[in-house]
Amino acid sequence: MCRSSFRGMVFAVLLLSIPFTPLTRSHAQEVGRVVQLEVPAPALKGNLLNTPASQGAAVYLPPSYDDGSDRRFPVIYLLHGNFDDYDVWLEHFGVPVILDRMIAAGNIPELIVVMPNGGNRYGGGFYRNSPVSGNWADFISIDLVEFVDEHFQTLSNPVSRAVVGHSMGGYGALNLGMNHPDVFSVVWALSPCCLVPSEDLSFGNEAWQRAFAVTKPEDLQELIASRDFYAIALLGILSAFNPDPDAAPHFGDFPFDVVRGEVVLDDDAFDHYRDAFAARQVRSARDNLRSLRGLGLGVGLGDQFLHITDGTLEFSQQLGAERIPHRLDVYAGDHREQISERLEEAVLPWVAKRLIHED
Repeated sequence: MCRSSFRGMVFAVLLLSIPFTPLTRSHAQEVGRVVQLEVPAPALKGNLLNTPASQGAAVYLPPSYDDGSDRRFPVIYLLHGNFDDYDVWLEHFGVPVILDRMIAAGNIPELIVVMPNGGNRYGGGFYRNSPVSGNWADFISIDLVEFVDEHFQTLSNPVSRAVVGHSMGGYGALNLGMNHPDVFSVVWALSPCCLVPSEDLSFGNEAWQRAFAVTKPEDLQELIASRDFYAIALLGILSAFNPDPDAAPHFGDFPFDVVRGEVVLDDDAFDHYRDAFAARQVRSARDNLRSLRGLGLGVGLGDQFLHITDGTLEFSQQLGAERIPHRLDVYAGDHREQISERLEEAVLPWVAKRLIHED
């Protein structure tokens, strides 16, 4: 079946309105609503991790969306982190409540926010295209965007479309901004992972050896059953950044060997692996990044994942070296618990200000 005909199928897309009425809201305050749906994902078809070729998403619709007018709204896409799903935006970070409060206060104009799923058996596909984990970048930038523009009252123009993400989603937002400025014109990365393969992502992390020890399907199942976070996540990184469709059962190309319990790098393979990380790609993506209407990065100095602070600061330095305008938001915080606050105080006002809100 061709991609266009697959998208045209309106198969069992059930729109479920979920009321959000937490105690923190004023009952007199007009509120938006959240719709949950299934989105066709032909870009993921045939992936080797058996991730379904349809994905769940939640869509926040602002208070006046249902007023009967033909008004159209800008759209922000929110990408979640590894081992999460879109519920993290609804339940943990409280995004609908934040949006209602900010809109009511006049801090941001009304807009639509789309929160897709991005997970797989390794925790996530990092919103990259891969012959192993699937073409996640294409799912977001093509399948999902076209679906949302077709089914909702959006301003379907890049100048009215932003992508924001946290952790794995922060990397994903940058990856999409670097490669698809024709789709997303404003980008913000909250605590983005995987910009550099350093610190806890380096091969000094013993989880690499546990991942390397997976040689048969039973090993993989045991690793997943043991909930070995780092080893599973590292297999996810390999399948997205350094995939090998012939290397069953993990499908990753390890740029090292283990000799008598020690990691021994293959220099050429390691260079190839390292070149896939975003901090090494700033120069080649310079024109795309300069074309953005806004580019922001944020990181807490107490982030538990040490490569994230290092990577965010290095990425910012690379942007500066290439004279790419951007905002760097460094704050006293950890990986997760300040995200709601940063969204409300820094990210959403800054992003919304840079979007075009009318035809």
